[in-house]
Amino acid sequence: MGVIQRQGLKHTIVNLVGVVIGGASTLWLYPLVVGEYGTMQLLLTAGVLALPLFSLGANTVSIRFFPYFEDKKSGHHGFLVLLMSMCLAGFTLAGLVALFAWTPLMRALPEGKAATLTHYIWAAVPIICLWVTSVTLSVYSSNFKRIVVPSLLIDFSQKIFVPILLFGVYKRWLTLDQAIGGLVLFSGMVFLSMVFYLRHLGQWHWKPDWGFITPKLRKEISSFIVFGSFGGFALLIISKADLFMVGSLLPIDNTGIYAIAAFLAATIEIPTRSLYSASVATVSKHIVDQNYTELHDLYRRVSINLLCIGLVVFGALWVSIDSVYGLMQKTEVVATGKWVFFFIGFAKLIEMATGLNNYMIYYSPHYRLALLPMGLMAAANILFSIWLIPQYGLTGAAMATCLAVGLYNVFSLWIVWQKFRLQPFDTHTVVAIAMAVFAFVLVSIIPHFPAHPLLDVVLHSGLYVALSGGLILAFRVSSDMNDMLRQLIQKNPLRRSTKK
Repeated sequence: MGVIQRQGLKHTIVNLVGVVIGGASTLWLYPLVVGEYGTMQLLLTAGVLALPLFSLGANTVSIRFFPYFEDKKSGHHGFLVLLMSMCLAGFTLAGLVALFAWTPLMRALPEGKAATLTHYIWAAVPIICLWVTSVTLSVYSSNFKRIVVPSLLIDFSQKIFVPILLFGVYKRWLTLDQAIGGLVLFSGMVFLSMVFYLRHLGQWHWKPDWGFITPKLRKEISSFIVFGSFGGFALLIISKADLFMVGSLLPIDNTGIYAIAAFLAATIEIPTRSLYSASVATVSKHIVDQNYTELHDLYRRVSINLLCIGLVVFGALWVSIDSVYGLMQKTEVVATGKWVFFFIGFAKLIEMATGLNNYMIYYSPHYRLALLPMGLMAAANILFSIWLIPQYGLTGAAMATCLAVGLYNVFSLWIVWQKFRLQPFDTHTVVAIAMAVFAFVLVSIIPHFPAHPLLDVVLHSGLYVALSGGLILAFRVSSDMNDMLRQLIQKNPLRRSTKK
């Protein structure tokens, strides 16, 4: 995979460091300010959910249509100007909708929730707009196989800055309002950093070329904008609306507890974000070139790589989950999110196992086929949440998300098979799952030490990683992983010195 492997590996390392920082915050800080953490997560989640609508799908258009505009000499025919114009139009449209829908929305929400939303609207609007624009620029930079620096600016920096603000709140150096004001300033800094980075790459081309957009291309882009906006929003509702639903239906402290469990589950998908970010531009190019042989090879390799890593990380956390929570402050409070982790983690495993199927649909001529099922599954997730949250609380929200994600990915697999005759599974998929289950059962037999949670995590999680990872390598389930291990051994300076 060449560039994809290198960028994916660097991106994974950056995210792993971020996980260490985020893990320390989750263990020792967030449980102490669980309500304040929940409020911040609600504001940040609002930005995630707003991305497709506020950008009019510019984040997906930037990948789907870049091969048509690509031409460095002409500044890619003003493609960046088009993307930023879409964001501006999205902000304007969203503002007009909010102007007319604000009062009915406030009446529909519980009184306390409406008051919270109204109080922080001054921060929510700039955070959403700045975050949406920054992410669009980040996705645009992935066309040039550059995903590491944008990840540092958007994801990694947030894992540092948010804990700093919340620590200030915990120490009473800052009020919550002041901390959220700091979050607004941080969002502005990230946006400016993305602008300077693209200028550094020589890709900040601000000369429009509207004449390049033929009526046929304009029609195709317009059609895709509808899909990118509403389809992308529906997909986020399927996979990301759980935290927002918890914040809307349960007390705010539950949002913090849910966010902590979601953070643990998010560690499973670190390689997903890395490989997806590095692969989507290649997927789009293969589809435009109708190079389905290379596309199938990429599809299967990404799928098995992600599944293997996901099984190892998910199993390592779940086999010691009680002790992981035992390491946190206010264990008895935050541990109520244990099954939230399980269901969100399982949903992420489903996404990892199915690989690039969703991206193959988005960036193909068949993207319209996904619009209806995405809408149905988004509605289903909301209905599942309304049904399950009152019965099972936090766990009900995670169950709703798991059901919606599972159903949607099954449908996506079916579309890819019908239109491309491609699917990501083979015998290696079965072997990987079998190895992970075998390792989990074997390690679970070993007695736990609840009085010594750190020792318990090191023992059980360490043994599981060694056993499951060793079996996956021994059976050569993923040739890419075996190749990377061999390259690391060959580059080991101790090994070279021994040979001399």
